[in-house]
Amino acid sequence: MPALPAPPARLSTRRTLTWAALAAAVVTAALLLWGTPISLPDAAWLQQRQADVHALHAAGPWTFAVGLFALFTLLSALALPGCSVLALAAGMVLGWLPGTLLVVLASTVGATLSFLAARHWWRDAVQRRWGHRLHRLHAGLARDGAFYLFSLRVAPVIPFALINPLMGLSAMSTRQFFGVSLLGMLAGSAAYVYAGTALARAQGWQDLTSPSMVAALLLLATLPWASRWVCQTWRQRA
Repeated sequence: MPALPAPPARLSTRRTLTWAALAAAVVTAALLLWGTPISLPDAAWLQQRQADVHALHAAGPWTFAVGLFALFTLLSALALPGCSVLALAAGMVLGWLPGTLLVVLASTVGATLSFLAARHWWRDAVQRRWGHRLHRLHAGLARDGAFYLFSLRVAPVIPFALINPLMGLSAMSTRQFFGVSLLGMLAGSAAYVYAGTALARAQGWQDLTSPSMVAALLLLATLPWASRWVCQTWRQRA
């Protein structure tokens, strides 16, 4: 398999420094806030929000699932915030496996709608706004085909909101885009839904530091680096 185009050294260094600075800021904030009382709603508030979500599901399980799927698809297609919250809700109510299936399918359908809109309706607007990125994308697709899209899904270098419309301007088929996107977004979807299942078991804010919740947060935090390492290893062996 041909090698993926390596990012420029300056860009890689800048990205590394950015993430290092962000990590340092988080650690510094944690140290400054350690032992400082933070005003949070009490445990009853958290339990009430959980009960509200479960009540919506109990009132109509299929209506809840279809509504969640439709809303997630819409937000994904328009690249609007809120998908993470919906993924947590899916894990909280539906459980890990059904929630993961719903989230990854809704994410993929939404991404495909954005892909098709750019291909058939937004071509000129996308070309004007992000056309300067197309040469890199076309070069990657020419060298690595579908694996290039997969690598962008599991270890995003281009933001999610840009991948879909930019791919719509490529020669990739809709069927291939859908299948590769489904596989590429599976791990991230599963991690968010798992965090939702851990949140469902929380009876108070102190339970958010339980081993299952910490594991879910660590998985979410390390997934981009781990995915990038897997892709690089695959590329070297290929």
